[in-house]
Amino acid sequence: MAASCSTSNTSGNNADCTSPSPTETIITESGDKRVPGTSSVVVVEPATGSSCQGETEDSGGAESSAGDEDNEEEGEGWGEEEEEGSVGEDDQVEDCALLAAATITPVKGTACSVSPVPATNEASVSRTWRKRKLEVQNGFPSKKLFPEDKTVALSLKKKTHEGCIPLEKVKVQRSVIPSKDNPPPEMNDWLYQFQVGRYSESRNAFFMNEKRPRKRWSNAERLLAIDQLIDTCEPTQVRHMMQVIEPQFQRDFISLLPKELALYVLSFLDPRDLLRAAQTCRSWRFLAEDNLLWREKCREAGIEEVRETVARKRQRGSASTVTSPWKAAFMRQHAIEMNWRIKPIRPPKVLKGHDDHVITCLQFSGNRIVSGSDDNTLKVWSATTGKCLRTLVGHTGGVWSSQMSGSIIISGSTDRTLKVWNAESGQCIHTLYGHTSTVRCMHLHGKKVVSGSRDATLRVWNIESGECLHVLVGHLAAVRCVQYDGRLVVSGAYDYMVKVWNAEREECLHTLQGHTNRVYSLQFDGLHVVSGSLDTSIRVWEVETGACRHTLMGHQSLTSGMELRNNILVSGNADSTVKVWDIVTGQCLQTLSGPNKHQSAVTCLQFNSRFVITSSDDGTVKLWDVQTGEFIRNLVALDSGGSGGVVWRIRANETKLVCAVGSRNGTEETKLLVLDFDVESK
Repeated sequence: MAASCSTSNTSGNNADCTSPSPTETIITESGDKRVPGTSSVVVVEPATGSSCQGETEDSGGAESSAGDEDNEEEGEGWGEEEEEGSVGEDDQVEDCALLAAATITPVKGTACSVSPVPATNEASVSRTWRKRKLEVQNGFPSKKLFPEDKTVALSLKKKTHEGCIPLEKVKVQRSVIPSKDNPPPEMNDWLYQFQVGRYSESRNAFFMNEKRPRKRWSNAERLLAIDQLIDTCEPTQVRHMMQVIEPQFQRDFISLLPKELALYVLSFLDPRDLLRAAQTCRSWRFLAEDNLLWREKCREAGIEEVRETVARKRQRGSASTVTSPWKAAFMRQHAIEMNWRIKPIRPPKVLKGHDDHVITCLQFSGNRIVSGSDDNTLKVWSATTGKCLRTLVGHTGGVWSSQMSGSIIISGSTDRTLKVWNAESGQCIHTLYGHTSTVRCMHLHGKKVVSGSRDATLRVWNIESGECLHVLVGHLAAVRCVQYDGRLVVSGAYDYMVKVWNAEREECLHTLQGHTNRVYSLQFDGLHVVSGSLDTSIRVWEVETGACRHTLMGHQSLTSGMELRNNILVSGNADSTVKVWDIVTGQCLQTLSGPNKHQSAVTCLQFNSRFVITSSDDGTVKLWDVQTGEFIRNLVALDSGGSGGVVWRIRANETKLVCAVGSRNGTEETKLLVLDFDVESK
């Protein structure tokens, strides 16, 4: 049944019920009728028995005339397509159909009629026409609004003249924006050719009809195609590629890995980066809190055990604040390091007790400080409170050497004796007789102590029984320094010699000759012997063969103090400089000098894996970076420095520094200064 629109009038003019938009297409049963420049399709489905009739015979002709004139005006925009278009004069519907606003699908039971446009108002007809054209264009569906159906039902509310029945529903078939579900047909072959594989039937919906096997591009061909495609893209398209591709590489691969592999990856991070990673998300924080992971970090930093106080605090902490005890230990050490480096130095505790005498030896272990003086006494101090706990009286001469282990203190004096003391009670347990001159040096290992004297001999003592076990004779002058590891004894003397002894057999294994002046300092790690002399040189010896491996030159005077850890030697010299050496290669790694160097002889030094602490006759204690050799800051600077004030001895542990200060001319009072860098004492 053909769908048509008819009018009944006396003049024979036909008028349609609506005015058309130039962008819509009229479809009848006899075939599609398309308006140039559009792909929109409009379907007319009149209800049974319904009809469209004009109201006056004049209005039909006027409307047709106005439509033709307006069509000429509007045709300027799409006239070229009209010449090639699918609508010719022979196929055109009557003027009334060309003026239809949209093809109508009436609701059942609804008749369609339209009021004629006044013949005399051509401008009004043109405005109405353009308005309806814009309504259709603005109603063009997007992918978001109508993804499932290409045919859209629009509810249009149009103004009509009096007597018209409103148009309710219009079905318009629209073209869809290209998408993955609706790609341009010509794209399928390109994608099929690009797809990975050799011969296979595509699983994509694009290729459901592609049954033929075709050879796909190789990897090199695909890369070439991508390069060519990128070269032809505009900046906006390249930016779109980046937005699509970048998220593919921004995956949380750590959370996707098994825990063991994730922890292995995190183990390569520095502690600082590990702490930052813990702030990324909850799963990363859980991994970054792993106790075994932080145990390895602590081991790398030289932290061998977790303090009991840290563990107790962890147990008392709430569930939300509980962390790995090894991590807590690492964080504590980091905070302490910052206290040493940059935080303000707290006022030191001042320990006075030796009057104006010189403090000749200093020991610091745990919470106990022991100072020996030429006033014939030793004093035991609390490092926490700064109080003098005991004064050890018994020697009849100045105390020049001492050692401490736990609650046991051993002292050597100019009275030619050694004494063993109980630090808790202050009682003298043993007095060790045997030397015939000043006991100038000693070294304690386990239950045995080896003493060196100006009588040129060494003696090995049992501190529990007070018995002299062995006497080592061989030096020709005063023994100035000694080291003992429980098996071998190494001694340096004023006879320019260094000797290696088997204490059990009282046998000299090697005499290390090479120095040309007095030997003042020694270090021994079981494999190497390092000796410092007044001849300005430092020599490195092999203990098993007695061969000299290196002669370290660079100092200009007496090497008064040395420390050796893990093949790294730090030496302090009377020339006011400090040097860091690698004893394996013999290379000088750092020289601690520059504008902030000491202004007088270096009297003592301490070092660990991070810092070197040095004291001097200039009345200062300086902190240096052992890795870079850079000066960090002054820890102590006496007001009398440079005019007689001296720092004689220093001893340090992880959190505290003890300095023995005084003067040679009475400008500085003899005392101990205790500086605290612990985080827990704040």
